[in-house]
Amino acid sequence: MKLNLLIVGLLMVASTSWPVQTFTIEDDGLSAVPRNAEVVIRHSEAKDDDLQRCELVGKAVDLDGDGQATDLIITMRDAAGWGAALGPIWVLRNAGDSFVIVLSDGGYSVTIGKAKHKGLYDLIISAESAGWSRQSIWKFNGKSYKKAKEKTKKLH
Repeated sequence: MKLNLLIVGLLMVASTSWPVQTFTIEDDGLSAVPRNAEVVIRHSEAKDDDLQRCELVGKAVDLDGDGQATDLIITMRDAAGWGAALGPIWVLRNAGDSFVIVLSDGGYSVTIGKAKHKGLYDLIISAESAGWSRQSIWKFNGKSYKKAKEKTKKLH
């Protein structure tokens, strides 16, 4: 009985102690993405000439909390045509020898939250300019991330 209570206690601590992770499209830690991930993005955005010429960079992340950073969050280095602090953001789920795009949006930062839906952590994408700010919460539905909530404010 005491062992069961200890195990339940450890599981509760583990489930609430996942560190919130945030990175921006300008982080120094972004690096070249695997070729098979690059092909998936370029193919999905085939009509975007700027994208076809830009360097894709990203970061390996752990979206399901299994301790393995096998998924990717990707953006473009020097995102042409996007503005000062804004760029495209793709989230790719590892599918063995390939990747699947589970979210495509634009913003400045991505935060991997603590809450999970259908096995993956929620994501928060934030953006801001001189005149507005936006924060979107994305929840996984089993196939892709869907926008669950968005808050936009005009700044004066």
